[in-house]
Amino acid sequence: MGLGKTIQSVAMLENLRYKKRIQGPFLIVAPVSTLGHWQREIESLTDMNCVVYMGSQEDRAIIQQYEFWSPRGNPKFTVLLSSFEIIMKDRSFLAKVSWQYVVVDEAHRLKSKESKTAHALGCMDVRQGGLLLLTGTPIQNNTKELFSLLSFLDPDKFDSEESFMNKYGSIKDIEQVKDLQENVLRPRLLRRMKEDVEKSIPLKEETIIWVELTKDQRAYYRALYENRISDLIKGTQPSNMPNLRNMAMELRKLCNHPFLCDGLEEDFASKHANASSVSNLVQSSGKMVLLNKLLPMLRDSNRRVLIFSQFTIMLDILEDYLSSEGYTFERIDGKIRGSERQQAAIDRYSANDCKTFAFLLSTRAGGLGITLTAADTCIIYDSDWNPQNDLQAMARCHRIGQTKDVRIYRLITRNTYEQHLFECSSRKYGLDEAVLGRFAEDQPDFTKNIESLLRHGAYYLQEDGEEDAAAFRAEDIDQILQQRTQKRTIGG
Repeated sequence: MGLGKTIQSVAMLENLRYKKRIQGPFLIVAPVSTLGHWQREIESLTDMNCVVYMGSQEDRAIIQQYEFWSPRGNPKFTVLLSSFEIIMKDRSFLAKVSWQYVVVDEAHRLKSKESKTAHALGCMDVRQGGLLLLTGTPIQNNTKELFSLLSFLDPDKFDSEESFMNKYGSIKDIEQVKDLQENVLRPRLLRRMKEDVEKSIPLKEETIIWVELTKDQRAYYRALYENRISDLIKGTQPSNMPNLRNMAMELRKLCNHPFLCDGLEEDFASKHANASSVSNLVQSSGKMVLLNKLLPMLRDSNRRVLIFSQFTIMLDILEDYLSSEGYTFERIDGKIRGSERQQAAIDRYSANDCKTFAFLLSTRAGGLGITLTAADTCIIYDSDWNPQNDLQAMARCHRIGQTKDVRIYRLITRNTYEQHLFECSSRKYGLDEAVLGRFAEDQPDFTKNIESLLRHGAYYLQEDGEEDAAAFRAEDIDQILQQRTQKRTIGG
């Protein structure tokens, strides 16, 4: 992620034209938010005729009429750029083109053979020429997703999911990892590491901050848990799954901020009627107590900050807080269209003379395909169940073009459901690093490293005793960062 996949792919297509005499047509499928970036790179680096196939049904009909076919029946364009959504809508029409090479960006959208994206591209027979799948996250949850990508690339070789899963479905030892790497991945996978592509990219240090629930927050958490304990006792029968899912979501929201749960803002305000609304906003949540100490330190150090949350309603609270405290900020989330988002917020924040301190982003919408190297600090306010989404978020500022050391702060409420979720996410990330990471067998502790990743995950959590919420509130930011953190330095 952030290593110039776009430029290298464009250079590869240009090489096909000049060295192999393959003049196209080429198809590039990418998320809407990145199409402008693809177009700029193609038009600035090559003389290929690039057509962006987007817009309403009427818009696309005009493109089909005037920009698709020459009088001889050949495509007028060299490269057609389009989104996953448009490919699904117009797959029948696009299947009429004999594509000489197809590039699929963010190809982890093909991780399920049953997905609409995979079905649409499969109907177009994109394998008749060359096929390149670009992804920074080939394994997001399990090796079944890896099989889906391999099967899409080579359905003849990988025709049996059952056979593949019997062999690699449960990765438990080094021999399985070696076999998968040598016999399956090495002939088909080019993994570009940061230390290989651009040695000047600074280090990335991730700091996990263990946050305490506030006194009121802990009382709400206990009340919610005990009130729904009957759901847990019933177990995970299908009829009970909606209740369990709802409880899990409410616990996650409560760990972020009590005001995300219906009725709790009014209840907290009634208990603290003499406090200001800003004070209530901060003092009701352990994470907000932490941010209220961390952000002034970062601003005084001339850091510029990205803050990611999965909940747009949490971004609303953060926006209220930043406004009240006089912090300058931008914001994007899934409600804003890609082109508007790119032009209005990202370009402003990235301008050379911009001094805007913070950028609020939703993990899904803001963690994909955009560049924000103007920032040098990333705060993961709440972790995603899928660790690759958080990695995508971090990569917005830790990529080619970054000149400062990047700091990542991940906030985890200790001894809660959120910590359990993080531990599960860590084991998924451990699978990714064990299967795709580069471990030389002559390195010290090679066996130990693999086994630790498979058993514990990428973050090995140590058990801790109970802490007092009042002590957490009383500590300054230096004490918190010294005593309540776990660090991981990443150079690649």
